[in-house]
Amino acid sequence: MSGAGDVLLLLAGGRSSRFGRDKACEPFGTAGEPLALRALRRLAGVAPSQVLVRAAPLPGVPPAVRVLADPEPGAGPLPALRAAFAAVPAARWFVAPCDLPWLEARHYGRLQAELGTAAAAFARSVRGDEPLVSVWTRRAAATLAAAPAGASMGAALRIVGAVAVAMAEDDRAFLNVNTQGDLAVAAAAGEEWR
Repeated sequence: MSGAGDVLLLLAGGRSSRFGRDKACEPFGTAGEPLALRALRRLAGVAPSQVLVRAAPLPGVPPAVRVLADPEPGAGPLPALRAAFAAVPAARWFVAPCDLPWLEARHYGRLQAELGTAAAAFARSVRGDEPLVSVWTRRAAATLAAAPAGASMGAALRIVGAVAVAMAEDDRAFLNVNTQGDLAVAAAAGEEWR
């Protein structure tokens, strides 16, 4: 799907305050696979290289996955993105959160196809903008480096001129696990695809 020099950045450094414990480690489905490891497995075809951005150790990370320390745990995704863009040069970065257990590699194929000449692209589901499901180019990364430190992800995407890619037909992929109740809803959403 992607070219050499592309990198998947899986963000797993949040505080999980609404969940009550570290949701990246939370077992999902009948196999009990931690959410972050599930995301790495399901998104393995997105880019030749995978990077997990995380503050705490995560047992079971495959040896081929580079682990990068979140520079400001709990400060939101922008410091993590800035650090990852600087530490792991790429042609494009495919950004994913660890808490969308039904997200698939094909969603990134859609983002890549719709990117065109834009600096970045992000998904838009029936729930609204999904800024953490996004593709960033070198141009976007350079622009982000100069953006205000306290900007939100939505503001950062506007600053870099990102395009929204409608993905309203696949509601399950954007079932976000923020609470224990969300986990139950996501777990009941269907069968494994692979």
